[in-house]
Amino acid sequence: MQIPTVWTRETWRRAANPTIPAVIERDGHLVSEATAHHADYVGLDRWHVSYLPGRQLTRTQARAAMKIAIAPERLEVERWAGLLGLTAAEARGFAAMPAEVA
Repeated sequence: MQIPTVWTRETWRRAANPTIPAVIERDGHLVSEATAHHADYVGLDRWHVSYLPGRQLTRTQARAAMKIAIAPERLEVERWAGLLGLTAAEARGFAAMPAEVA
């Protein structure tokens, strides 16, 4: 980690609102280096997310689910969980399960 020697307005803005690690779409999979969870494309605009077994989601919902797994502490989790028909607490609980269990 590099700590800036000069703190500008932009430096403070980035420190106060860190970015969410990227969700990468590759060959029909949504992945991130920040989580072991993943989403897989199953056809007809439907996705399966590793911590939500038995559910098929749209691409938008799958990306929201991945963001929850990556950054469960963010305030946006409530909005992302709403896209999945879950409460923030439910979404955080599901995302907290180990990937091999989910």
